[in-house]
Amino acid sequence: MKVKKLIIPAAGWGTRFLPLTKTVHKELVPILNKPAIDYLVEEAIDSGIEEIWLIISPRKEQLLEYFRVYYDLEEELRQKNKDELLNLLQKTNFDKSSKIKIGTIYQDEQLGLGHAISLISRKIKNEPFAVILGDDLIYSPNKPAIKQLIDEFNKKQASILGVTSVPWENVNKYGIVVPKNLEEKNEKVFEIASAVEKPDVKNAPSNKAIIGRYVFTPEIVTLLKQTLPGVGGEIQLVDAFPELMKTQKIFAFELEGTRYDLGSIEGFVKANIDYALNDLKIKQSIIEHIKEKKL
Repeated sequence: MKVKKLIIPAAGWGTRFLPLTKTVHKELVPILNKPAIDYLVEEAIDSGIEEIWLIISPRKEQLLEYFRVYYDLEEELRQKNKDELLNLLQKTNFDKSSKIKIGTIYQDEQLGLGHAISLISRKIKNEPFAVILGDDLIYSPNKPAIKQLIDEFNKKQASILGVTSVPWENVNKYGIVVPKNLEEKNEKVFEIASAVEKPDVKNAPSNKAIIGRYVFTPEIVTLLKQTLPGVGGEIQLVDAFPELMKTQKIFAFELEGTRYDLGSIEGFVKANIDYALNDLKIKQSIIEHIKEKKL
């Protein structure tokens, strides 16, 4: 079955960006001239997704404002023959006539990623679906990260997690997958037996860290609804894996691309620097500016 639907959980407070996030939601913090959420939506659309569901809290309806049509602004750009800006603006427009649908699901309490995903049962209607986490921007010019997973899902017809190799000394900072066959832990794709959260370096089953891209079969939603809160009173996504694996396989797939942690200020700064260097219009100016610093 084709993966047509995707969710982006975006209900959190963004506390690491305080005091900015008192008034500006983290998903609207810019990378160059586009907010982070735009890059994630663009990745979904470029991957063939037809429905995007933002999981937000009631206080974050401002995210939807970014995607609405501003007719007066469009008309002004049109009258001033600013066609390039008009085309750029229209790429962010989603209304009832759009081929791509963007909708919202409200998460009144932040009870974990597993809880957020459990809210989408009425929207997916027993279909497979993809997930992009807002804290992970992945620059992959050859093929969008979530498209890589969707293509692999089409082959396996099983849930699949995006992973990346991290230095062994850093495995205690991530959720790490446990290969079903340890001899396959360095393969591009392999079946997993489980996942462990922030394992001790000496006991880590692999150095393959889960990053914010997933494709799931619909059964995961039912299982998450039945999962009780764990540490911190939250329902974790990985808590539903053991039950799912009683009837289905779950695979890990090593994604191609450069990952930026948008959950941190450092990640945003690095993303802005790299995206600026990838922009031919401003690349040379940025290089000269860096050289002037004589670091």
